Amino acid sequence: MLIAGRDIEGIGLGTAQFAFRQGSAEDSVATVHAALHAGVRLIDTALAYTRPGIESYAEQVVARALRGVTDDRPLVATKGGHWRQGDTFPVDGRPGTLRAHCEISLRSLQTDRVDLYQLHYVDPAVPLPESVGALDQLRREGKIAAIGLSNVTVAQLDEALAVAPVVAVQNRLSCSDPGDLSMALACAERNIAYLAYMPFGGPSGTPPEGALAVAKRRGVSVHRVLLAWLREQAPNVVPLAGASKPASISDSAGLLALSDQDLEDLT
Repeated sequence: MLIAGRDIEGIGLGTAQFAFRQGSAEDSVATVHAALHAGVRLIDTALAYTRPGIESYAEQVVARALRGVTDDRPLVATKGGHWRQGDTFPVDGRPGTLRAHCEISLRSLQTDRVDLYQLHYVDPAVPLPESVGALDQLRREGKIAAIGLSNVTVAQLDEALAVAPVVAVQNRLSCSDPGDLSMALACAERNIAYLAYMPFGGPSGTPPEGALAVAKRRGVSVHRVLLAWLREQAPNVVPLAGASKPASISDSAGLLALSDQDLEDLT
């Protein structure tokens, strides 16, 4: 799937766990390195993925991990308009806020251009065209290469497309929570990448019995089965596997081809 001119295959690495789970920065850096070694070429982060008192923590970890990586550098996606303030996570889609957030991400990621910059949430107090227009201005200025949206509906996507080109949508989708599948298919019709977050159903999600059965029969982790199911749904789907340990992302990156029997069990 082409995203911002880059051919992305397989899965991406989600970095929310860097901030929201216990673990050292060294562990997270090692996880990024393991992802790159396994062929992962999309790293997704966000301004909101931080720890109390440490601005833009996950972005800083990603920058540290990619320092010195020049050959086959991954596409780095981040998000603005949503941040951590103590134990709260405000949403603000005003143009001035999005510009300020983008500048923070540029500094944190130690780059002069973000590959993919996404509106983290639609601000109900700000007309969506204003937020997207601000992102398009950042694109025209060369601060971001491409625009993405997160947590949106099809109607909101089309409203945004009337303002500027959108190359990716990041929404929640998993085998145990397939409600957004129609959005993934709508994105495919529009030649837009669909980045599926929480592909395992979230921190408290229980894998479907069918996925457990397939994993046992195939001798692989249930995580690989769930990622394979997502990739089967449409050619534009790129699952974002959250990981905080090298072994986890190395396992998830091992792509699995599902048989007809597997798919029947997962239906």
